[in-house]
Amino acid sequence: MSEFKVLFETLQRSLTNDEFVKLTLSKPMRKSEGLLNVYVRLFEIDGKSIFELKYRHAEENDFKQFSLEEVMSEIEKLLMETFRTATLFTLSEDLIVMVSKKKLVSYRDNAPSFRNKLPEIPIQS
Repeated sequence: MSEFKVLFETLQRSLTNDEFVKLTLSKPMRKSEGLLNVYVRLFEIDGKSIFELKYRHAEENDFKQFSLEEVMSEIEKLLMETFRTATLFTLSEDLIVMVSKKKLVSYRDNAPSFRNKLPEIPIQS
């Protein structure tokens, strides 16, 4: 998890400060596998924070729900095996994570893309 320490610290801080908007995984290593993007949203269910991952394929979408610890593990796995880029959108900054072909991780900060949080929508089961 050390390669993604900055990402996970920024994610934790955005959750603590109530600034998390969403996280997007993009630029698949192999488009032939059919997984185009993964979108991560945060929802409150029965007083618990639940992360919903939308796995966007060319033909259909799959949804899975994770706790904070589980979502960090899933993000790390997806970045090392499937995607080259992750963008963490918060109200204070956008953090872009890039994984090279040699599995080297680099970061770039951008001005925030969002001024407000996304509207709550019902979770699909």
